[in-house]
Amino acid sequence: MAAAISNAVRGKLTDIQARLKQTGAEIGWVAPANIHLTILFLGTVFESQASALAVVADEIASAHQPCTLEVKGIGAFGRPRSPRVIWAGLAGNLQPLMALQAEVAAAAKKTGVFTDDKPFHPHLTIGRRRSARNIEELSAVLETWPDTAFGTIIIDRVLLMKSELTARGPIYTVMHESKLAANPGLFPRPNPPAGLA
Repeated sequence: MAAAISNAVRGKLTDIQARLKQTGAEIGWVAPANIHLTILFLGTVFESQASALAVVADEIASAHQPCTLEVKGIGAFGRPRSPRVIWAGLAGNLQPLMALQAEVAAAAKKTGVFTDDKPFHPHLTIGRRRSARNIEELSAVLETWPDTAFGTIIIDRVLLMKSELTARGPIYTVMHESKLAANPGLFPRPNPPAGLA
């Protein structure tokens, strides 16, 4: 499950990728069109489970307001001199997003879908290391953008996305869209469907 980003932010992150490519590091760069905020990684999902996920996502989204976050800073997961995943960070009031993610994760587990149990650290993945080639050069450049701002994104919907792995990279398809409520007080949450309570 994911949230989309703005084209303006996408363009700035594409520029960052171009600069990082100049280091010669062997990185699998995320295609600009595929950069998104992962709210919850799902494993294999059957059609019946996808339908159940869509229902609970609608219910959860209707009880949350949209939030605006700043895309700020470039960093990496892994040791400082051995980055594994390169990301753009998110700043601002993250609490609404964290609350939304927690509810989505809890509901997904009740459908029997495999979910990633790692702590949620909101970020936008822009690349993944493939080898150690020129990794120190890459690390040195990463340190130059710790507080650079790349614009804002509005989290106003949750996307249930299908990922198909191909030789040319993953292909993402939006299977369902759950809009957050402008005023959740006007949309009381209905009772959960049977089996998902």
